[in-house]
Amino acid sequence: MKKGKLITLLTATTIILSSCGSDEKNTQQPEAIPVTIEHAVPTQQTTEHQFSGKVTADDKMVLSTTIIGQIEQVLIKEGDEIVKGQLLVKVKSNDLSAKRSTAISAVKTAKLNMKNTIKNYQRIKTLFEKESATQKELEDMATAKEGTITKYKEANQNLTEINEYLSYANLKSPINGFVSKKMVNVGDMAKPGHPILALESLDELKIEVDVPEFEISKFKLNDAVSITIDAVNLNKVKGTVERIIPSSSFSGQYKVIVVLKESYYNLKPGMYTKIHLLKGMENKLLVSKNIIINRGQLTGLYTVNQQDEAVLRWVRLGKEYGDKVEVLSGLRLGEQLIVSSASKLTDGIKIQITKIN
Repeated sequence: MKKGKLITLLTATTIILSSCGSDEKNTQQPEAIPVTIEHAVPTQQTTEHQFSGKVTADDKMVLSTTIIGQIEQVLIKEGDEIVKGQLLVKVKSNDLSAKRSTAISAVKTAKLNMKNTIKNYQRIKTLFEKESATQKELEDMATAKEGTITKYKEANQNLTEINEYLSYANLKSPINGFVSKKMVNVGDMAKPGHPILALESLDELKIEVDVPEFEISKFKLNDAVSITIDAVNLNKVKGTVERIIPSSSFSGQYKVIVVLKESYYNLKPGMYTKIHLLKGMENKLLVSKNIIINRGQLTGLYTVNQQDEAVLRWVRLGKEYGDKVEVLSGLRLGEQLIVSSASKLTDGIKIQITKIN
């Protein structure tokens, strides 16, 4: 009987020990993941200042006429591209048209008189040479000839002046560009000095930048800048500060004019631009972009805690600098950053540092 109890006790003990051994295997810690780290250290970086601007025509003008008349034709619309010498507007002036008709008649009459007088002069001269006309008759005819020649020249000059005035009735473009504003319609009265059209050149486009008064000191003549124009997919093309207008009037904004290093055919006045000015140095906390983890709208990276565990740290990012990005908050200087690992990381997993960059 005692022997049976002993066997039962030994069997139970064996089962308990076996069970304990199984639990130890199940609770065994996973192996630490080998990782490469680097320390979060400040990097001296050129400070980039960004300003807003717009494409503008450097050559702007307003067309008007020097005559009084009625707008007869308007051959363009606002926004139309134009070429030098193109007829844009015709002004009708009844007064000048009447004067031109009179002047043409005067030229014809003066020309006929001149021809007749010259013919008579030649006749008298021939008679004089044959002693059939007196000296006085020849001199009188010579004077008459010169008088008709003078009157013919005066009539032509008068017609030329009237034609010149009438040329102002045909407004032609003095530039290659576009019509930025149309101030008249057919039937309106045109008067000397009153604007008819506003034109802007497309031959030399520049960038006009609005700069707050507390930042205008950052700009100097001939400063190199880069220009981004999203509308035509231009990203940080080169430009130079050409002019700084030293008056902010009442707006508190100064004007800086930037000229592009190259010409771009698809640029249009009015396009929005961003100007990037690199001035000064400051320390920034930069990390490699390839260690950034994105989860929805959150961005983070893995750091190492004192227990050699991977910790997912959420951070706020700033500007990009090549293959690096600035960390604005969420990370302290000197912290260890995991830049690569032998397998996938999770928050709290054990790691083993095998390499320090």
